Amino acid sequence: MLSRTQNMKIKPLFLFPIFILLAGVSARAAEFILPSSDLSAQEVVEIQLLGLQSGKTDKSAGIEQVWIFAHPDNKRVTGPLQKFATLFDAPAYAPLLGHLNYVINDKRFEGGVARFVLTVLARDGKSYGYLWVLRQATLSGNKTASGQHETVWMTTAVSAPRVGGAS
Repeated sequence: MLSRTQNMKIKPLFLFPIFILLAGVSARAAEFILPSSDLSAQEVVEIQLLGLQSGKTDKSAGIEQVWIFAHPDNKRVTGPLQKFATLFDAPAYAPLLGHLNYVINDKRFEGGVARFVLTVLARDGKSYGYLWVLRQATLSGNKTASGQHETVWMTTAVSAPRVGGAS
């Protein structure tokens, strides 16, 4: 049995790994770009694509970057992050992870909706065409300098791809 003095010496050792773990979580959270009214719809699409492109080395971080910009309506359909991540195991969205390059071929804004037609060059050497759809969302936790709730672009849908790049 440990004496009270020995017990006091052991407790700080248990706190050290917890502190390192929490510091790691904070550092990881700082790596993500968060929704902001300063970001255009195209910038949001590109942030998500670059996150997925980095998915070759860190799959979970790339998917989480996309998740951060998923519209609340989209999140209601896809479920929590863990369930959302399984979408990238499907043949339709797997080409996005670690893709080599992307090109935005067309963009249209109509009635508060932004649509981007893009082509992704996947690791398998094939081109895949996607339609990326965004809508503005109001973030109740974030307020602008004028006191209004911040409105940001967020992804509502990504189509299944067409091989060859036509979307």
